[in-house]
Amino acid sequence: MKKQKKKKLRIRRVFFALLILLVISFVCVKFVDIPIRNITITGNNILTDQEIINQAGLQDYPSFFSTFSIIVKKNLEKNNYIENAKVKKGFLSIKITIDEKKVLYIDKATNEKVTKDAKIKDDKVICAPYLINEIPIDKKEDFIKAMEEIDQDILCLMSEIKYDPNEIDSDRYYVFMNDGNSVYLTVNKFEKINKYNTILENIGKQNGTLYLDYGDYFEVK
Repeated sequence: MKKQKKKKLRIRRVFFALLILLVISFVCVKFVDIPIRNITITGNNILTDQEIINQAGLQDYPSFFSTFSIIVKKNLEKNNYIENAKVKKGFLSIKITIDEKKVLYIDKATNEKVTKDAKIKDDKVICAPYLINEIPIDKKEDFIKAMEEIDQDILCLMSEIKYDPNEIDSDRYYVFMNDGNSVYLTVNKFEKINKYNTILENIGKQNGTLYLDYGDYFEVK
């Protein structure tokens, strides 16, 4: 009788031990399966928040504990518009900081958006001027470097760029502005156009051509 009681006690202990383990396992699984509750995105202008979430692989708000920052970062940096991504996890949240590549111009012949190191062809609307003609291959690198010096808000004011050399300078460009003005620049003076708004304040409300290649003067139409 004593042996039977001991066996029953052991069976009960084993049963309760297994039950406790099952409960603990269930709680752990549920805990690990807690989804991401909040995603914060900053620094993006070209890409929408939803596009970034999709690129990161977070569109279904997966488990917080099975989501790794390094993987999210790698997913994001596969996008042609993203130069760098920082991913930081908080309490059931993820903060994503995006550093986008600057689109310098759009090639009108191919409709490709050109950054310093990539060409992107898609239907996305970008605030950047169109390059309307060909630039010689030996001039292209200097042109790209010069375009990098132009502020983003000024790029948005530019409508078209034309390679327009003359007998004095083979690195001369003609820029059509969205406000009806035009600007002459040489490749070593592209940064001067960053002062375009200040120059306009001094000129007043009149249209014409701004010569920033030589002389720095405005000619009224």
